[in-house]
Amino acid sequence: FLITFFVLSFSFKRYIKTPTGHERWDRMKLKFPVFGNLFLLVGVARFTKTLSTLLASGVPLLTALDITKNVLGNLILEGVVQEACVAVKEGAPLAVPLKQSQQFPTMVVHMISIGERSGALEEMLDVVADNYESQVEAQVSRLTTLLEPIMILGMGFVIVIILFAVLMPIL
Repeated sequence: FLITFFVLSFSFKRYIKTPTGHERWDRMKLKFPVFGNLFLLVGVARFTKTLSTLLASGVPLLTALDITKNVLGNLILEGVVQEACVAVKEGAPLAVPLKQSQQFPTMVVHMISIGERSGALEEMLDVVADNYESQVEAQVSRLTTLLEPIMILGMGFVIVIILFAVLMPIL
């Protein structure tokens, strides 16, 4: 059992290091039932905070998008930002390719669109980043709150198994 576990673990890690495996793993991470939304929230918070900081520092939008792409840590979201960078080079607003990808939440796309129209993109991105960072904190807090009773039940199950293992030979 242990040998099989280590072989599968080693194979999985090697597969993830391949370009195809890494892309599939990142796509699957975004679709996980409980943690997928958390991964997306973290990616969006990183994207908006980094882009806001770079634009507020006077970095041009195309350069800022290229730098921000490397911060995301998810190939799917990086691809969307790369496509957005190409679309912005061609003259499209930033919100259009983000909306077409359907990877970013609609609120983020609308806030970016409003920020572009009003000329206050940095401020809008900063507001979105703060909102998503607070959502990440709240979701992590909920998950840790749920983890505590699950751990107690797991420990109780292990204790019951040990009790049965000790008492069965006596009976």
